Amino acid sequence: MSNSFNSNQPMGYYNQQQSANNAPQQYMGNMGNNAQEQQVLTAIQPVVHHGMREAQHLGFPHALREATAIAYLMGQGQDFYTAWRTVESWWRPQTPSQPGTF
Repeated sequence: MSNSFNSNQPMGYYNQQQSANNAPQQYMGNMGNNAQEQQVLTAIQPVVHHGMREAQHLGFPHALREATAIAYLMGQGQDFYTAWRTVESWWRPQTPSQPGTF
């Protein structure tokens, strides 16, 4: 994939190699005009990076579910690492239960 914006892609799409600092102007719009925007964009940056990495290996639907779930848990007060570990645990095989338990 190239790092250039492709007019055939949906509006707002940008290549995973691009960061918010060099995203196409169509995507950025008026972003960066206040402190709250910067705070939110900084907070979700690890989630975006994680989702883009996951998409390469597991596809976009799965990656979007994971990234959204992580962001939701972060909104509930968890830090990125805790939210990430929680969400990842939902897709890991569970250890066999102890004999006699369900």
